[in-house]
Amino acid sequence: MKKTAEICTALAFFLLVWGILLTIIDVCCFNKDFYRRELEKNNTVEATGMESEDVIDSMVVLLDYLRYERDDIVIVRKVHGTEREVFNERETLHMIDVRDLYRNALTVRNIFLVLAAVLLIPVFRLPREERAGQLKRGLINGSLFVLGFTAFIGIWAAVDFNHFWTNFHLLFFDNDLWLLDPRTSIMINMLPGNLFFDLVAGIIIRFLICMIVLYAAVCFLVPHLWSART
Repeated sequence: MKKTAEICTALAFFLLVWGILLTIIDVCCFNKDFYRRELEKNNTVEATGMESEDVIDSMVVLLDYLRYERDDIVIVRKVHGTEREVFNERETLHMIDVRDLYRNALTVRNIFLVLAAVLLIPVFRLPREERAGQLKRGLINGSLFVLGFTAFIGIWAAVDFNHFWTNFHLLFFDNDLWLLDPRTSIMINMLPGNLFFDLVAGIIIRFLICMIVLYAAVCFLVPHLWSART
């Protein structure tokens, strides 16, 4: 029973940590205040030829589409003084792929969290005095790979973000629709590389903070609460 609990706890935390990371990605990617700050930081108005509020409206359309809160990304605004649809056909097709990726990521996240909860059951069948130690070992064993992977991604992105971002798209997309021409694409000018660098950095920082909180809870708070009840 003890060996089973050890294996299950490590797997549970492995899945839980992935679930936390995917949740943070979800929260950060749909933070509208982040995009408003980036709009000013990256001179997006000048790059797109649109008014500030029109850029924000277009960004909201993209985010709502990805979250299945609307059926398309059709929006008409003035671009360099001429009224037109903001996003072209290539951008529209790429966003279909992005939405599918987002849906799949959420599905994986939900499955991981449910499995993590189920896999933690054996540890609570152990004697109370053994649970805290089992949880600590499970957290350490289960989270090391994810933390190492996140550190690798952070270093890779910091050293050569373009290389990282290109390989990300090659991994998750089976076409070249993500290769957008800044001379004709409003989307690529709305969402430059600098924005995605800040987004990835914010995700990693928040993930590390959550991991510190999780470690503190498992290693200090939970044992203290259990000992207080005995």
